[in-house]
Amino acid sequence: MAGMEVAESGGKVVKAENPTTVIRLPEFLLRLLAFVTTLVAAIVMGVNKETKIVPIPDLPPLEVAVTAKSGLISTSIYFVVANAIACTHTAFSLLLSIIPKRVGTNGFSPAVVILDVIMVGLLLSGSGAASAIGVVAYKGNSHLKWNEVCSVFGKYCHQAAASIVVSLLGSFVLILLVVLAVLKLHKKFK
Repeated sequence: MAGMEVAESGGKVVKAENPTTVIRLPEFLLRLLAFVTTLVAAIVMGVNKETKIVPIPDLPPLEVAVTAKSGLISTSIYFVVANAIACTHTAFSLLLSIIPKRVGTNGFSPAVVILDVIMVGLLLSGSGAASAIGVVAYKGNSHLKWNEVCSVFGKYCHQAAASIVVSLLGSFVLILLVVLAVLKLHKKFK
């Protein structure tokens, strides 16, 4: 039997399990993808910055340099922190996935799967908050007299949108990991 040693001692057959590394490739690859997507989303949004020289309305011809950066918007900070937390979680779960286990164990502990679910919620809330501000930046809000700013800070808006999409991809990957865990649990109790 794979992973089992059979030794005879005085006529008795003794079976001893050898601790071996069991890596379940789909889970490992999905965790690696979740790690990469959350890391990229946090970095892209965290360093997102653009400076433009814009005229001041209703004044004589006067132009000032204005900087748009993620550190000035609380929803962007929340987005970066949410992705950093999820990135840290996926890094630890990746390490857990390559630690030697006994043959026959059924993958990750329930705590890791529960944390996966929490990370999905955290990533989706961060993406939702950043998306809401992104819509206001893109369209403005005439009721509050907020002008749209993406026509001026186009690069900033495109990088923020790309970061949100990558984070949503990370959320989807974590959802797939939870689905895999549920399917394994279903097979176990069938």
